[in-house]
Amino acid sequence: MNTAPDVIYDFDPGNLPPELLQAIGRMAMCAAQTESVMQSFIGAVLEIDNLETVALTAHMAAPLKDHVARALIELNGANVETIDLVDDLLDAISTAAEKRNVVIHNSILRHPQTGELFSYRQTARGSLQVSLQPVSVEEIEKDATLIYEAGMDLVRFMILNNITPNNRTRPVRRPVNRRKKAREERIQRRRSARAG
Repeated sequence: MNTAPDVIYDFDPGNLPPELLQAIGRMAMCAAQTESVMQSFIGAVLEIDNLETVALTAHMAAPLKDHVARALIELNGANVETIDLVDDLLDAISTAAEKRNVVIHNSILRHPQTGELFSYRQTARGSLQVSLQPVSVEEIEKDATLIYEAGMDLVRFMILNNITPNNRTRPVRRPVNRRKKAREERIQRRRSARAG
């Protein structure tokens, strides 16, 4: 029988070391940069301009961007070697994104006596699994760099293969109020103008 007292871990993010929070923030920014690169890649392969690219991809989750990028390069890649190379680059981005997901989607807690940091990981795919994994600032910094470099590898590929996003050349229309009431008012004004 275990007579050791249960440890009550500190789940309050406000009690985490500032350097850990800074590393997590850096990881989040590196992931955002890499997703932006994937966005640009999709637009460049489609040969659409940068604003059309944002309109198309802004709300795509990272896994969907990955699937779309793979499908587009399969359709438009110069040869099988190009497709294989892009698949390798996207695999590296996907692996790096998993590291980000482990940090961002799990609580980090602190041992109240030792100050050790742990990632409280929960999964329920097929069966429930819960674990405490030690985590360090150095590990998160290393993974943040991995995420950033995976995106930059795709940028280097794009530059070497002249797959570059197009800047918009047509004028940009001012935003239109597209709510139902506004549409109805515009329709009424057009009808009145035609009748008058």
